[in-house]
Amino acid sequence: MNGIGQANQPPAAEPSYRKAQRAVLALCMLLAPLTLSAWFGLCPPFGDVSCPSQGTTTLNAFQTTNPQVLHVFLALTLLAPYVYPVSYIGLGLLAMKRAPWLASCGIALGLAGSIPWAWIAGGQIGLTDTLAHLAPDPVFVTIEHRLAANPVVLALATGWVVGHVAGYLLLGIALARAKAISRWAAWLIAVSAVIMGPIAYGTKLGLLQVIGYAMVFAGSVPAAIAMLNPRRPDRAPAIH
Repeated sequence: MNGIGQANQPPAAEPSYRKAQRAVLALCMLLAPLTLSAWFGLCPPFGDVSCPSQGTTTLNAFQTTNPQVLHVFLALTLLAPYVYPVSYIGLGLLAMKRAPWLASCGIALGLAGSIPWAWIAGGQIGLTDTLAHLAPDPVFVTIEHRLAANPVVLALATGWVVGHVAGYLLLGIALARAKAISRWAAWLIAVSAVIMGPIAYGTKLGLLQVIGYAMVFAGSVPAAIAMLNPRRPDRAPAIH
């Protein structure tokens, strides 16, 4: 009788802190690709696949870009480092129960690619924006190129390029194998890695970076919905 009575009892309400955790993860899963898509779309000079880049062209672009557009771009540069790493954790948690190794490797690579973003974007963009608003001096270009060639900066940049692309590829496959979200959404995330990685850099089309992150955003919408739903333990694991 006790067993029957317990079975008929309604499930306990989820603690508020877990709801808050899920909400933060879901929000970051949406904000990260949306922010990066807009960031690459607005990065001066527009259409530059290697943004943030260096050189006279980039300095001139920062000088001539509409100030309001530049302010939006700099605001996105500030926001991205806070939401970007968390978004990989959220995507990985959804697939963790049924594809633990793929999910774990995807999170690790995603963090290796997204954590350096604060320096790759914020540091270099901050330097370029500062130099662009000073009296022109040929040494500025030399400083930028030497900074980019510094072994520490080069290692961070390599981690960014390889990590964020490989992270999306593995997490997309993990989500598809775990059936955590619709198959089309999972494959959008996986295929985006090819679009924003080898194809974008191979063709030197910055627009493909924008499209790639837009694909991640589209795939992240059902992922965020799954994260917010505590009644699907097979797809959105409880966060302790």
